[in-house]
Amino acid sequence: MMPPDVHEKYLHAGEITKKVKESSRALLHEGVTYVDLARHIESSIVELGGTWAFPVNISVNNVTAHYTPTIDDTGVFHRGDYVKVDLGAQVDGYIADTAYTVRVDSPDDDLVNASRDALMAAIDMVRPGVRTNEIGRVIDETIRGYGLKPIENLTGHGLDQYVQHGPPSIPNFDTGHGAPLEEGAVIAIEPFATDGGGRVVDDERCLIFKYLGDRPVRLPLARQVLATIRREYPALPFAQRWLSEVYTRRKTEFALKYLVRSSCVYAFNVLKEVDGGSVSQTEHSMIVTKDGAEVYT
Repeated sequence: MMPPDVHEKYLHAGEITKKVKESSRALLHEGVTYVDLARHIESSIVELGGTWAFPVNISVNNVTAHYTPTIDDTGVFHRGDYVKVDLGAQVDGYIADTAYTVRVDSPDDDLVNASRDALMAAIDMVRPGVRTNEIGRVIDETIRGYGLKPIENLTGHGLDQYVQHGPPSIPNFDTGHGAPLEEGAVIAIEPFATDGGGRVVDDERCLIFKYLGDRPVRLPLARQVLATIRREYPALPFAQRWLSEVYTRRKTEFALKYLVRSSCVYAFNVLKEVDGGSVSQTEHSMIVTKDGAEVYT
């Protein structure tokens, strides 16, 4: 059984994300900048009593995941853009991870509905003993029912204290084998739908990073940046943008490249749809109960 205080912290983190989703949706209009939306979301999480679980991902059209604005990002939203907003809050390391897709200043269409309906169908499947590949089968069937494809090489995942991506992996199609869900497990299910090829590939850009540990670092600037990372972001991912506010973008980029080569820091490549197709994403976090799923985002 989950201790009551831990349960309460998950619920608190989830309430924060609910409020931030609502306020951020209201900002998603043509002409709004990516960086203004990111700053609103991340500052709102703190104002509501939480801490960032990871940098907000703002992924537009064929960009699928791991894009967060730079400090001087010039990107703006345009009518008809498919904007995926993936945000997370944590309370004492207990994480709420959730995502939604908006088609800017346009009505929802099949692409938006496909990932949302797939998530709802997946949640209906959740209960102890159900295997993760069975959930993937329902996601796949729902998305293909719209004449679209799931992103096959992205998955949902388990959540734990200060662990954003843990077991079990929850695929977006039937892999043929899977782990049974256990009562008390905390999971995030996140279907991605596309009108493209159904896979993502790495973009050359890296804007989100994670501390791996200390190694010998000779460069003074890199040592200084590493000390900041160790102090401020020891367990969960961080944004290049956050460090740029302290060290400037140029110095931050230089130091991070050095720290990645030194195996002190891991870099997450921006992910894009293999054929350039547009992508939608919907995500909720939930606790597996004896009767089903307690969705808390």
